[in-house]
Amino acid sequence: MDRHDKDIPVAEVVVVVGDCSEEDARAVLDLLEHSFPAESGAGGASRGGGAATVWSAVLDAAGPADPAGRQAAPVRLNGAVSVTLQGAPRAVERVQAALAAHFTVEEVGAVSGDQEREVELRIRS
Repeated sequence: MDRHDKDIPVAEVVVVVGDCSEEDARAVLDLLEHSFPAESGAGGASRGGGAATVWSAVLDAAGPADPAGRQAAPVRLNGAVSVTLQGAPRAVERVQAALAAHFTVEEVGAVSGDQEREVELRIRS
């Protein structure tokens, strides 16, 4: 069976991480990239240089988070991290649920359209 959910026409979720250290941004993006492994040809994280203030990734969230993506040790953040998720509503929900499985998640804003949803989150260890 194909791992992609046929009900999600666009399963890509753009993840933007900011207001944090590079170490915390990498920890969040690495966790999500392990939870939603990219197939060959899919986009991955785009990370700025040493002076970056935001980091981003494009995830394929057509299916639920990969349980194998769960890490043995909990991911610890040094402080609160801002995360913006943008994509198809069900795909965004899946990425938000994956974050909630590892962090305390506070939704600070959301905008919904016909085919897309954008959610702003603050996450903490």
